[in-house]
Amino acid sequence: MNATRAPRMSPEDRRAHIVAATVPLILEHGAEVTTRQIADAAGIAEGTVFRAFADKHELIDACIAHVMDPADSIRVLEGVDGAQPLEAKIEQVVTLLHDRVGAVVRFMTALGPRDHERHRKGRPGDHHHPPLGEVTDVVTDLLAPDADRLRVPVATAVEYLRILVFGTAMPFLSSGAASDPAQLATFILHGIAKEGD
Repeated sequence: MNATRAPRMSPEDRRAHIVAATVPLILEHGAEVTTRQIADAAGIAEGTVFRAFADKHELIDACIAHVMDPADSIRVLEGVDGAQPLEAKIEQVVTLLHDRVGAVVRFMTALGPRDHERHRKGRPGDHHHPPLGEVTDVVTDLLAPDADRLRVPVATAVEYLRILVFGTAMPFLSSGAASDPAQLATFILHGIAKEGD
């Protein structure tokens, strides 16, 4: 049987291709996914996986970095029309960030505990970033035109928004009652009191 030759790719593109094929498999099988399954999903020979990554641990680390990378979310946020009404912007921002946190939580839950020495040691500054802090600047820019409609400074509004989105998207912090992004957006805009109370 003739093996199908993988298309020519740069080493970076090859790694990205393998990571893209591996992420859905981790969601399905967790850390027990095999390199054979990964190779089949990527349409490559199993040996190609080990030419791109030293071992499965390194590949899983690359998948974690991919899932945690906020670049795609930031690009989408940057595409939100800042001239829209405040209500529309808040709902779009909340929905996007809620989905992002949910996707990260589902992936890390599927992956399970990872007790690698390099993760225990960490790096200076790791684990000290505020939840969703990477989107602060772009969300601030989106809300700045509506500063006169906010009861608090824009920076404070963005901080509250991040905290609420993060908290309601985490299954171990929320009962699930506040997991609807549209409802959360309404709460962020109007609070828990009825209008006129």
